[in-house]
Amino acid sequence: MSNKLYHKQISNYWWNKIKVLFPQNKGKGRPILNPKIVLNAILWILKSGARWRDLPPHFGNWNSIYHTFRRWAKLGIFEKILQIVNKNNQTSKLIEMDSTYCKVHQSACSKLNNQEIGVSRGGKTTKIHALVNENFQLLNVMLTGGNVNDSECAVALLKPVHIAGKKILADRAYSSSFIRTFIEQQKATVCIPDKSNFKVKHDFDKDLYKQRNIIERFFQRIKNYRHIAFRFDKLAVCFLNFVLLAASVIHF
Repeated sequence: MSNKLYHKQISNYWWNKIKVLFPQNKGKGRPILNPKIVLNAILWILKSGARWRDLPPHFGNWNSIYHTFRRWAKLGIFEKILQIVNKNNQTSKLIEMDSTYCKVHQSACSKLNNQEIGVSRGGKTTKIHALVNENFQLLNVMLTGGNVNDSECAVALLKPVHIAGKKILADRAYSSSFIRTFIEQQKATVCIPDKSNFKVKHDFDKDLYKQRNIIERFFQRIKNYRHIAFRFDKLAVCFLNFVLLAASVIHF
């Protein structure tokens, strides 16, 4: 397998925008790794889905790069990169809500508790719940086990996001009175079809609902990165930060 096939280097344009986020050498103590090289190594892992120990040697020691990734995740650096990418999202008018399953690879299975891995007839899966605007910008994300119903996460997803004056698109899985009431209380417009067994029917803009394909295309884009299509990380926090990074680099 050619390393070049999976090696997406960050451009100078984007590096100049985000380099201020990374820790710098202060001239004391052990020198830190070159952050641009480390980020390119992480991008290689994201694209290839390979194990950390299979990282090409020209990036440096794989264990040092892995622990640097963990430190950056703890510092919220990948969230900050996403914020820079989303800097101009205030003009968006649509917010789309949905989830996607990720098959959990056997290397991610462990005895650790609360790592957002669910068990169902399809085996072990993790579900990515996301809010996306019409510009394919990720506004919020959370992980659950694959057996968790979408509607259980809707309000928690929406709460941190300013949705007033915007149109919220989602499928029938989110068609509950609790979710509708919350969206309306935030002065946003609901565009969610009713379930077939609902006695009270709500107004529904079928033409607007056709734009819900955007979030499906967003999931397709981030799943082009093999590390997202399959979950290889034992720790949920690691997988979540790879999702944040994938959502950022699709705009690079």
